[in-house]
Amino acid sequence: MSPLYLALFPSNAISGVNYILLDNDKAVGVCRLELSDVVEIADFAVLEEYDAFEIKDFFFRAVLFKLSFNPYLVKVAKYDIRLEKFGFIKDNDGGMSVMSAQIVFPKCKNE
Repeated sequence: MSPLYLALFPSNAISGVNYILLDNDKAVGVCRLELSDVVEIADFAVLEEYDAFEIKDFFFRAVLFKLSFNPYLVKVAKYDIRLEKFGFIKDNDGGMSVMSAQIVFPKCKNE
């Protein structure tokens, strides 16, 4: 995992809980979570040659699905309108959050 992590996040040390997206045996994406009293989606990226909406959407939905099994407040540090369809709402600190039980999985479509 180290080469992929360093390729996607060169300035970060490996930390937190990491989900890895595989294409057969090749690691192509990482989602890093920071755990405290909330779950923060701290980093999310795929290799440039896999950087397509469908791949990122699938990966993000898979991570959210896993998080939806337990009661967490799920946060991201920056506002991103694309997350509203999953139930995230804007926080006072400029980020977004959703209670894991309130995560929405809308029908998949290209955006």
